[in-house]
Amino acid sequence: MAQGGLDDAASASALVPGSGRRRLERRGVLAVPILLAGGAMKILLVEDNTRLSQVIQQGLQEEGIDVVHVIEAAAALDRVDRADLDLLVLDLGLPDRDGLEVLQELRRAQQHVPVLILTARDAVETRVQALELGADDFLIKPFEFAELVARIRALSRRASGPRWWPQDGGAVVLDDGHVVHCAGRQVALSPREYALLSYLLRRRGEVVPRGDILREVFKCASDPGTNTLDVHLAHLRRKLAGMAVCVETVRGAGIRLKVDAA
Repeated sequence: MAQGGLDDAASASALVPGSGRRRLERRGVLAVPILLAGGAMKILLVEDNTRLSQVIQQGLQEEGIDVVHVIEAAAALDRVDRADLDLLVLDLGLPDRDGLEVLQELRRAQQHVPVLILTARDAVETRVQALELGADDFLIKPFEFAELVARIRALSRRASGPRWWPQDGGAVVLDDGHVVHCAGRQVALSPREYALLSYLLRRRGEVVPRGDILREVFKCASDPGTNTLDVHLAHLRRKLAGMAVCVETVRGAGIRLKVDAA
């Protein structure tokens, strides 16, 4: 595992499942186990710190989640291929490969299982890279168990909620293969461009604040101090050039997607 993980007793105490659960129960958060349409949620935990993985596994099982634990990247890739997982919780500092390589291989293989990165690497560059490669969320160690459960709940809601595919925006249609269709043209998008256009298409016609986009698409609570959003908007505009769609910046207000009538 990367240095700075939860190896000391003080840090590990922050993750005692019982105490985290009691704090949530007092706040009325934990009402029911996390269930999807097919039954209990199943998570693959990829973590080489045995002590930490045991704590996480025990705590999540108390939440009604079925947890499968593996230590190495090779085992993780093999397990995901069995296609019965609802979420992947992935450490980056694995003994045989870097977790970012695992994430990249999954997305290249069109494996769309939601991925929550769990790591001690706290650099903005690492977070941005993980999100660019297709991660759905990012949690830095040390962390509170309550926050881990909340993030898993959020990801499970997205996975089990209404599907948007194909997204029909009139003259523009976005399918679930990262392809946008318009007037007989098809353009392939990167995972982040796809997520960005998907979000804007659902809110087409609205002026969407940059903070909303950073939070919902890039999973940043606030502006990370980079021009990541602007770079992706520029890439998206180039790919959509000539289509009946316009991504415009409303100065001081946000971003608006305008789609011509079909």
